[in-house]
Amino acid sequence: MHDERQKPEAINTLRRQLTLGAAASTLLPWAAPAMAQAIELEGVDLAPTVTAYGQKLVLNGAGVRKRGYFKADVTALYLPEKMSSADAIYKLDGVRRIQLNILRRFTSSTITRIFLADFKDHATDEEFKRLIGPIGQIGAAYANVKEVVKGDVVNLDWVPGRGWLATHNGRSLNEADGKQLVISDKLAYQIYMRMYIGEGAPPDLRNALLGLTKG
Repeated sequence: MHDERQKPEAINTLRRQLTLGAAASTLLPWAAPAMAQAIELEGVDLAPTVTAYGQKLVLNGAGVRKRGYFKADVTALYLPEKMSSADAIYKLDGVRRIQLNILRRFTSSTITRIFLADFKDHATDEEFKRLIGPIGQIGAAYANVKEVVKGDVVNLDWVPGRGWLATHNGRSLNEADGKQLVISDKLAYQIYMRMYIGEGAPPDLRNALLGLTKG
């Protein structure tokens, strides 16, 4: 008799559990967007958020950068908050990260040559002359990379109070001849960002990094 009296309560409990489960499954599709998912582009998985130098950054946008007919890398832009204006990003007082997910092999000499050509194209003559020192330091950092191959990750960061910092597969590039490279000119990093989100950048890449289109 004791077992028979417990059956109605057990059945009611089971019904409540099933009802709650059904409600949860109904709400799940609406809740899914709040759960950040990795974004895949050209076989590269891009984290929706990263932590850099103690600051959480969100993926602002990502696109494929090309060199001629070839796909060079998947470029990702990480910021403290999403922004769609290049001018606002230039003025941002916080950590900024340009991440290059390499898609093909480049040698050190090619990397340096491309950087110098791009920097000169996106700087005014006056800016280029003024920044000869920082440009040389950035070139020295690039020279620390003997080559990049598919799957490598290069992070190019601006960190307030520390300046322009770069890593290749997690290894710091801010050192040359045993000395630390302190690249603290903010304009130099801004011009570097112009290569990706400035008016002279490839429109497809620029719009993708600004989150205006999908890469």
